[in-house]
Amino acid sequence: MKKLILFLYPFFSYANYSDSGPHEVVISVDNFILSSGQSIEYTFYTPADINHSTQVTLVHAFSRNMDSYYELAEHYASWGLGVVTMNLLYSSIFENDPLQDAIDLKEVSDYFSDGRPVLYVGHSSGAMRAIVAATEDTNAIAILGLDLTDGAYEDSDGEFLGLTYARISSIPIWGLLAEPSSCNANGNGINVYLEAEHGNAISISEADHCDFEFPTNIICTVFCQNGNENFSEQEIKSVILNLSTSYLLYHNGNQDDSNLFWTPGNYYYDDLIDQGAIEQLTELNMINTEYVPNNIILHSNYPNPFNPFTNISYEIMEESYINIKIKDIRGRHIVTLIDGYHSKGNHIIPWDGTNSRGDQQTSGIYFYTIENENYSRKGKMILLK
Repeated sequence: MKKLILFLYPFFSYANYSDSGPHEVVISVDNFILSSGQSIEYTFYTPADINHSTQVTLVHAFSRNMDSYYELAEHYASWGLGVVTMNLLYSSIFENDPLQDAIDLKEVSDYFSDGRPVLYVGHSSGAMRAIVAATEDTNAIAILGLDLTDGAYEDSDGEFLGLTYARISSIPIWGLLAEPSSCNANGNGINVYLEAEHGNAISISEADHCDFEFPTNIICTVFCQNGNENFSEQEIKSVILNLSTSYLLYHNGNQDDSNLFWTPGNYYYDDLIDQGAIEQLTELNMINTEYVPNNIILHSNYPNPFNPFTNISYEIMEESYINIKIKDIRGRHIVTLIDGYHSKGNHIIPWDGTNSRGDQQTSGIYFYTIENENYSRKGKMILLK
């Protein structure tokens, strides 16, 4: 068996993110009453000695629950992050509704984030749900997929949900992938990272779908565990912890670029590449996601659904450059409504359901995006005929 370098050399001043962080963790378990009146069980992990500045919303896989990830949640919290997990109501063989789960995720996440920036992390189809929720969450600043699967659930237009929402997301969507197998839809999650505007994916050699659960589910290993020839399960899990934790801390704003273990030139990344422990599957697309306080308020369009006219209203806190564009559900550009400087205040821009050539569009789901130099907001609308 090869010896995989999973510890960090003492002459480097970097942290070993596979170890627990410096903070004790406080854990609270309770039920949250959703706006629908339903009760959803959650666990909230917080560092005991600091006021965390960023929240992680951790989403479990299909037919799992939050207990499958309690070690991972506690690990992230020990590095200074607040982490909320919950038992999804519609992620089982009895009831499966990823869109409703995403709505519930956002509602619970909003409550616990209390205006803080949010990092969404999901395993398997939980990553798909995380992408949908994050795209609708104005506090979301990045998404991390852990062996994302996007093959089992389709929206009304026949497009996979994760892929559909990734195409219209402007925040980073990065992911770690296991070896392709029937348990991860033969690795089809790669399509999400290839098509996302700021997508990035790394494959971990000999990793299987179960390696992303902390603790590993015994039933999962019966159906999904691969054989390990070069790297042990412990070594693989150490890579997952190092890469995922460094990504979250990077977006937390308290780490510099040298501590992001996903980048060529970083000694840890280069060692893993040299040993064949990881493979870069996408062109690395770095983006600075330092959290910027909200200076744009995007209101829901009205009417919605509409035919053929709707109004998009928004508020700008200070004079700035504004771009408003509309895309269809496949991420294709339809029309740019505004591209220029706007004054501070409330504004309304109408859309008549046509593209840039004046052609009337067909019924379906459309997304509108408003953005300036530092910020981006999205909304969803339905054109009915």
